[in-house]
Amino acid sequence: MKLRFNPLDVGWRIGDAHEPRGGELWVPWDRTAGVIGPQGSGKTLDLLTPALLGAPGAALVTLTKVEDLLLSLTERSRDDRPCVVLDPFGLAEGVIDELIWEPIAGCVDPKVAERRAKAFTAGTVKGAITGGTGDDAARFYAAESAKVLQGYFHAAALTGKTLEDVLQWVANPTAATQPMEILRRHPHAEPFWHGLLHGALNGDDRTAGNTVTTVQQAVSLFFQADIRRRCVPSPGHPATDLADVIRRRGTIYLLGREDPYASASPLMTAVAEHVLDTGLLLANNSPWGGRLCPPLVSVLDELPSTAPLPTLRTRMANERALGLSFIWAAQTRPQLTSIFGEHEARALLGLTNTLVMFGGSKDVAFNQEISDLLGTVRIGRVTHSTGGFNGGSRNFSGDDIPIMRPEEVRQLPERRALVIAENGKPIIAKLHRCVEGKAGEKLLADQRALRARLTNDRRMVVTPEARATAALVEARRLGFVDDETESTRSEL
Repeated sequence: MKLRFNPLDVGWRIGDAHEPRGGELWVPWDRTAGVIGPQGSGKTLDLLTPALLGAPGAALVTLTKVEDLLLSLTERSRDDRPCVVLDPFGLAEGVIDELIWEPIAGCVDPKVAERRAKAFTAGTVKGAITGGTGDDAARFYAAESAKVLQGYFHAAALTGKTLEDVLQWVANPTAATQPMEILRRHPHAEPFWHGLLHGALNGDDRTAGNTVTTVQQAVSLFFQADIRRRCVPSPGHPATDLADVIRRRGTIYLLGREDPYASASPLMTAVAEHVLDTGLLLANNSPWGGRLCPPLVSVLDELPSTAPLPTLRTRMANERALGLSFIWAAQTRPQLTSIFGEHEARALLGLTNTLVMFGGSKDVAFNQEISDLLGTVRIGRVTHSTGGFNGGSRNFSGDDIPIMRPEEVRQLPERRALVIAENGKPIIAKLHRCVEGKAGEKLLADQRALRARLTNDRRMVVTPEARATAALVEARRLGFVDDETESTRSEL
């Protein structure tokens, strides 16, 4: 029996080579890829969703739009593959199983506590002032606040306490003496961590104040009861077995939203790091020579605003050979710089095997950098002269011109992208949008069906008006509002 070769087993398709013409363009799963394109350029529909749909194994997906989740959910659920979503804002409630995660679990191990704390605080750096000293300041306070959080997580795990206890400490860190005492006296506590905790919270007033603010920002979502109830294990609401999801080639969605007042970035970053650590553990224990087979593919859409993984550069360098593949996307190059810093952003780009650039970038410096990266080509020129003793002459010369000028990088048309793959020559790719054709029609039909379910489920949610009425009734019962005051307010 002749076996049919499926190219999706070894890579994902970018599109067709448009210039120079010649066949299809594919990226192997064991190669990292980065996508840069402004909002509305088509990154998700042209590249990221097709890569996700073609992934043969488990997938980790970060995204900010529920429509993108609905587009791929049905297809990724086929063949009894589990799909779960971290959905702190309840955007996809009722259409997919929720991911339930315990931040304290495993933090008896100080290495786990440290990594988890740094993941939470890494998501706070996005508030830095782009291009200024604020970037460095934000990263400094993220590091200081990680010392506090790692101590709290470690102390809570050592004594069987819960996230509720940690939140009590976080609400007023300078008054919370219990975690310091646990770290100082518990025989299994990591040595010197009580000193790190004390130093982070007891410096000069300005530094300590900013550290406390960053700690509170890192876990701010958990202070909202409905979000905490949705994301944290409880009786009858057990934690999700992430290892089982990965083994069964399932999909883990992390759904946030672009909201400066309620960012899910710290939580999503921490969960993403835990998923990847789980995948790495499975790879190390795998019978396939210490690697996951098929690979775990991370499709990190809107990387700077969803889950700016502090370990991404290291993972890209070391873990792709272990069956952990990465595809990241950002709108601009400065976004990467504001989150990771200049040196880390350059290292991230350097470790990206295949870079895909969409048109529309207004970043003159980066467009020039891309033009310089592509290099030049020599154009020959022949000049003729007449007259003289020999009746004339012919001269040969050449000019070096850029393969693409900076303005040509910006002017790339829709459905076209510049592909820079490792040491190969640059290629302009013709892209295919996943919602077109018969396959696209089916994806859209599945999306509409899920959207209808989502709408119906949302009708059951308590309205703001009903909440306000219920709150006022309780306020009257407790004596916070009297009837005379309320009637006067109504007359006004």
